[in-house]
Amino acid sequence: MRQLLTLLACLFLAAASRGQVSELGPTGGVSYYIGDLNPLKHYPKNTHFAGGLVFRYNFNDRYAFRLQGLYSKLEAYDSDSPDSLQLLRNLSFRTNLLEISGLIEVNFFKYRSKGKDSRKWTPFVFVGFGYFRTNPQAQLDDTWYDLQPLGTEGQGTSSGEDYYKLDQLCMPFGTGLKFNFGKVDLQLEWGLRRTWTDHIDDVSGQYVDNAQLEFESGDLAAQLADRSVLRETGFNTGRARGDVQTRDWYQYTGLTLTFLLTRFTECDELYMNMGRRR
Repeated sequence: MRQLLTLLACLFLAAASRGQVSELGPTGGVSYYIGDLNPLKHYPKNTHFAGGLVFRYNFNDRYAFRLQGLYSKLEAYDSDSPDSLQLLRNLSFRTNLLEISGLIEVNFFKYRSKGKDSRKWTPFVFVGFGYFRTNPQAQLDDTWYDLQPLGTEGQGTSSGEDYYKLDQLCMPFGTGLKFNFGKVDLQLEWGLRRTWTDHIDDVSGQYVDNAQLEFESGDLAAQLADRSVLRETGFNTGRARGDVQTRDWYQYTGLTLTFLLTRFTECDELYMNMGRRR
């Protein structure tokens, strides 16, 4: 009788309450950048520690929503490349990375439920959208300078476009494995970030006239725009500095340890017991 009354009280919210489990915990791993200074054929290079915090809301044993914050560093150097053209170009950058993303996860198996087909582990895939912020810098004479305000490809001058934005959007996607140990979950994941910017590294289009850039933006901008031995000759003017047809990417591989904030309710168990009797 008590079970029947409890079930009747739960039916009205059954769809919303079934299998809802919240989790919170840290994530840590490595990240690296893919772009003009580190093409796909060269990755991974210059990996850096990445860490953050994860909140996961499980709608049921198959689907979950993850809110995630990450902090890391990206960098690349033409001097690390075996490509002779990159060595001649001699550009480099570093940047801190801040990412906040919302992701939908899909479990392959029924994960951490009360049913007979439930598993304590499952592969999963995820996809979503995120905001990220970078601020590329380059080093000259032992000093690091922000590149975006300098307009190294003529941004803000009579020959260039507007300055690119440091705040951008990305689409994270990837795959992983989850393991449940009672009140604790462990996840291993690998994921890429598709972005809509080609300026994580400050390299995208063509070299502008270096003498004009020096006149309009100053000597520092001119020196950091063209680091090759050809800078003084003007040979590079109008030539490709980067690949304007591609966009920059970055990657995160990590381990996440989450702790259950809420557990399956009595309503959940009664609802699933009914399903097993059918």
